Amino acid sequence: MKAGARLDIRGGVAKRLRQRSAKPLFIGSNPFAASIFLQKKMDMTTFPEFRDLGLQDREILKPIFESLQPEISDQRFTNLFMWQDFYKIKLARHQGNTLLYASSTTTPEKEFFFPPLGSERISETIQTCFDYLKDRGAIPIIRRASEQFVQDNYLALNNFQVKRDDDISDYIYRAEDLISLKGRRYHGQRNFISRFKRSYQYSVEEIGPANIGECMAFCDAWLANKTDTFVQRGMPEQAFTFLRAETSATKKTLRHFETLELTGIAIRIDERLVAITIGELLNRDTALIHVEKCNHTFLGLSQFISQEFCRLYWSGCKFINRMEDLGIESLRKAKIALGPHHMARKHNILPKP
Repeated sequence: MKAGARLDIRGGVAKRLRQRSAKPLFIGSNPFAASIFLQKKMDMTTFPEFRDLGLQDREILKPIFESLQPEISDQRFTNLFMWQDFYKIKLARHQGNTLLYASSTTTPEKEFFFPPLGSERISETIQTCFDYLKDRGAIPIIRRASEQFVQDNYLALNNFQVKRDDDISDYIYRAEDLISLKGRRYHGQRNFISRFKRSYQYSVEEIGPANIGECMAFCDAWLANKTDTFVQRGMPEQAFTFLRAETSATKKTLRHFETLELTGIAIRIDERLVAITIGELLNRDTALIHVEKCNHTFLGLSQFISQEFCRLYWSGCKFINRMEDLGIESLRKAKIALGPHHMARKHNILPKP
């Protein structure tokens, strides 16, 4: 099927869409062999020098992350790349490990390091990151460490504080639940979807070269509508900053959609594009939803696109990662209402007092 082709869901044409099954990704006897091999082949800056994360670094990071079979969204290249302009993510090599450094001083989290990618002298590498941040007058901290990283490096982390951060932990759902919406918990979801289908003449299409431009324009319209809403609610400036960054990140994924090997669908109502969603496989069992944006004047649209995307593409997966709530109460309530199977916990690592 051609990207951008219309799909008449009611007419059954959508059956042509291939369902994405979770395939084995990079597997090696040494999970960091890919890192060592690629660091030798690619031009990697050596710490304490850094260079900006770029699209070319997908060749370095993608096999490393796939060898980890991660559960958290931060260990997918697309997620880092789409937010690079906001967090100013840089990378370097140090003692056989790959360092990822969020260098922005204007984000709520300020400067921080992601957990080092590698297995060499982890305790010493973390201390090196802390010393670098302290020399810059920043808080010494490693953010967004997965449960897997904490467990794998239990002994190395004895010298540090490890604190769970629920605001940035990811919500993990059973794919079957988000597709079937069975049971009392999903009664409201089913009603919204039924009302949507009765009320609107809609069509579903794959995102691709034929409609990327429209998807970009939709993002701009979405931002304008959200900005108006935020003004009416008297939201703080920080909320507007993040809103603009979120839109920029989404448009970046669209510009590089094919290179990043992403999957997405768009919804039209009366020929007008009114919603998009974008995702990809995170590990063998889990799909990751990077983007879901809707025109909320159409009742039930957000519930419909969520179910439809999972049904068309991710029925072969066991789980769906719908990312974090960022400590936003309304977002937390919405994610909890969907009935997560479990949370993919993330942790911050700090020096001991």
